[in-house]
Amino acid sequence: MITTLDANLFTVGKLFGKVDTHFEIPIYQRNYAWGVEQIEQLIDDVWAAAQGGADDYFLGNLIVAQKPAEAGTSVVTFEVVDGQQRLTTLFMLLKYLQVEPRARLTYQSRRNATLALTRLTTSDDDEGVGIHVGFKVIASRMGKFKTSEDRDKFRKFLEDNVQLVRAILPVRTDLNKYFEIMNTRGQQLEQVDIVKARLMSYLRSEAGKVEDDRACLAWVWDACAEMDSYIQMALTPGETALRSDIFSSTWDRLEVSSFDDLRPKRPQVHARSGVSRSTGVSLREALRLYAMTPEEPAEDDFERRRFESPIRFSTLLLHALKILRGTGGEDDVDGHLDDSKLIKLFESDFKPLSETQRSDRAKHFVEVLLQCKFVLDNYVLKREFTGTNADDGAWSLKRLTRGESEPQPGKRTKKTSARFPNAFSPGKGEREDTTVDDATREVLLLQSMLRVTYTSPRTMHWITKVLREPLIGLPQQEAAHAILRVLRTHARQKVQQAFFVGAQPSGFDIERIVFTYLDYLLAAKGAAPALPADPNFTFVYRNSVEHFFPQDANRDDDGWDLVTPDDEELHMFGNLALVSVSTNSKFSNNLPPYKANKTEIVRQSTKLQLIAELVKSGTIWDKTAIRQHDRAMVNVLCEDLREAGYDV
Repeated sequence: MITTLDANLFTVGKLFGKVDTHFEIPIYQRNYAWGVEQIEQLIDDVWAAAQGGADDYFLGNLIVAQKPAEAGTSVVTFEVVDGQQRLTTLFMLLKYLQVEPRARLTYQSRRNATLALTRLTTSDDDEGVGIHVGFKVIASRMGKFKTSEDRDKFRKFLEDNVQLVRAILPVRTDLNKYFEIMNTRGQQLEQVDIVKARLMSYLRSEAGKVEDDRACLAWVWDACAEMDSYIQMALTPGETALRSDIFSSTWDRLEVSSFDDLRPKRPQVHARSGVSRSTGVSLREALRLYAMTPEEPAEDDFERRRFESPIRFSTLLLHALKILRGTGGEDDVDGHLDDSKLIKLFESDFKPLSETQRSDRAKHFVEVLLQCKFVLDNYVLKREFTGTNADDGAWSLKRLTRGESEPQPGKRTKKTSARFPNAFSPGKGEREDTTVDDATREVLLLQSMLRVTYTSPRTMHWITKVLREPLIGLPQQEAAHAILRVLRTHARQKVQQAFFVGAQPSGFDIERIVFTYLDYLLAAKGAAPALPADPNFTFVYRNSVEHFFPQDANRDDDGWDLVTPDDEELHMFGNLALVSVSTNSKFSNNLPPYKANKTEIVRQSTKLQLIAELVKSGTIWDKTAIRQHDRAMVNVLCEDLREAGYDV
């Protein structure tokens, strides 16, 4: 039984600052798997804290188990139980910043992965490929720092002000049970708990009713906190009659969202374990409650393993708060989605109010939160994990509906269960394997474009715009058109601001949205005559600007001097495309004819496909061809913006 944790707060510099400290990733841990989204978010969060003048920034917990010391050595070895992705990223980040960690970091029984940490600029073995890709993502993001002063400011803040709690588990801890109940999200979890407690404390009601109000708030709150579960199932686990009452007989319409109407419908025990899932508890109490928790309904467990939400619960709370405030004109303020300021943002909204106003606003917030979670689940993309894409998942846009199967032999009643058809398919009783309809396809393509463009949660303002739309109750086709309208407007505004204000940017100064929105226009609309619409195009995470004619061409190849490093055309939009970090290195310094035939890389970008087709058809990719392609692609953007009334 776990009793107490030996926990201490360390800055990143001090965590890696002792030469006699050794962190070891055990064999049961998976390989390093962080990609663009997680790495960029970590860097962006740290930089935002540094720029904001914060005294410190808490990054979370590192849970370790201390191994017995070897005879004759003073080295202390910690087996990393939880937090290895964050720890490895920090280790590589220090390496990139030329701060040599004194503490060692190795992988148990994985020689190639350990070697990868010592050879971060080269890529060899499959087992170390995730580490090499992660380091390239770091290099790409850090390369966007404009000055050496900014980079030094980031490095100093990272070393001296970014903090983690290193918690050492007691000897003989049951790690299997620990993994089941321990959530180490750190600051976000704590702030979510505090906000919940304060909202509950704000509630005022007639004598004897306040506890019912608090229980209702906790019921809805806890269901919304299950981010990877559809709200229809999280709010009514195993209770199909109640599900039909709140979400209609088809389960795909939110018909009851008023706080006063929800309160009498609340089950007496709303959580499976009989307690609030979001309540902060001690580790011992968590273990006790885990042991008491009954087996969850099979349909809920399957669903939770199948879908992954695009945002965390703390971020959903901030989206809901923005909608509660009605600050439509301030939707693009990144600070409004900064979950490190979760408590402060809620305080600024509730603190000026009277007790009665706070109570009413807390109830209203619960209503908005429930509506937001319903729209998020049923109208915003997820990652879906199935037998064919179990590792990375695939973009998915599906709503939850009620499905019925024929009675089993010897039984009279049909079996009722959740079904997940396409979000905007117009028919009823659709099968899950139905071909994606046009409306769902276009919304999914546009949302995935925005998802890979804005990877940090604090920049996902497009989600607020979808959640703000009055979609609940609309016919499926009308809902799709409303989402397309608001997201196209959002994307166009971003492109216009990024590319058509002042001098046209070039090279690495071109923002990601310009590349991804052009790819969307080419794939969805067939905006270029030479490249028809591609119904099979899929957006992937890309953050590396690729020069199709390389910056440093191989001089052994004919045509290496068609474009030189001093030529303006080298960094023009026409010579650039956006690809993933790992594939950018495969292109290397090869000339365009070689790159044009790398189909697995070219297919990441419709703009890149267009360039490749030009080269394969005989076009010599020189300065003239680059300028012609540049004009053609800029014209595609201009025509789209003019269609929306922009003067470009």
